[in-house]
Amino acid sequence: MHRLLRALSGCLLLAVLSAPAALAQDWKGSGRVDGFIKDQDGKPIEGATVKLTLARLGAGPKPVTTNKSGYWGFMGLAGGQWEIEVSAPGYEPIKTNFGISEASMFHAGDRRLQKAAPVAAAGPEVDAGAKAGAEAVAAVTEGNRLVGEKKYAEARAQYEKAIALLPPNAALLKGVAQTYHGEGNDAKAVETLRKVVELDPSDSETKLLLASMLVEQGQADEGKALLEGLPPGSVKDPAIYVNLGISFMNKKKTDDAIAYLTKAVELDPGQADSYYYRGLAEIQSRKNAEAKADFKKYLELAPTGSEAKEVKEMLQALK
Repeated sequence: MHRLLRALSGCLLLAVLSAPAALAQDWKGSGRVDGFIKDQDGKPIEGATVKLTLARLGAGPKPVTTNKSGYWGFMGLAGGQWEIEVSAPGYEPIKTNFGISEASMFHAGDRRLQKAAPVAAAGPEVDAGAKAGAEAVAAVTEGNRLVGEKKYAEARAQYEKAIALLPPNAALLKGVAQTYHGEGNDAKAVETLRKVVELDPSDSETKLLLASMLVEQGQADEGKALLEGLPPGSVKDPAIYVNLGISFMNKKKTDDAIAYLTKAVELDPGQADSYYYRGLAEIQSRKNAEAKADFKKYLELAPTGSEAKEVKEMLQALK
């Protein structure tokens, strides 16, 4: 799941601090990290590629691929901020950041991939519906091929060529958004997805993707408004609610934080991280009894989890 900075001043945080390897000239160290890659329904994705890069050096170990359980892991990492990139055939790639300490194992939890936008279907759809000429159809076909080769700028040029020949087309704009996301230009991806939603307000899948990206970029209020307008059952990944909860914690809006973290718990009661973050939000709200219950549930689900030591110390302090 995506982890945002936990700037929780005033919280009863008793985690042991470790000095970062700020002077290290290599990405190698004694840190460890692992996690799982799954689809939106929680099913493991085998063969997904996971790449780590130490932010301050722009370097890291060789990428690994997930096993049948969707599991991946790295050892021998320096402490600091790392960027994780995950990709798999047929899915939208993701890129996020997290911190690693050389003092303990970091479990990154589940990271869920969304199915790639169905751009491949745009060619025939455009040809039949808008009576596009052969030039537009050829441009869409070439764009699809280039996306498969991760040549995003070239693919975008082809989609834009087709868009210039046709009436406003949501499928092609999704393709353009996909190319921006593939390049890591999420600001332009969000701008393009907004145009898709304007063209097709009933497209819940695109609204969900847009809301998730807005939350990731810190625009939690707009992401929240989009999520609340979705039909029931549209959100299948609890990480979306967890990220919203963390965002509101960092803004000291604890009532909103608890509400969204509760949605995460209800969506998947087996996710330990949801209880951990809700416990932190409850401490912010001075709801110590509720926090104790959530921390105990976290330890029940993840007795050796990355936050287990911190949770046990907080439970001792809450007695």
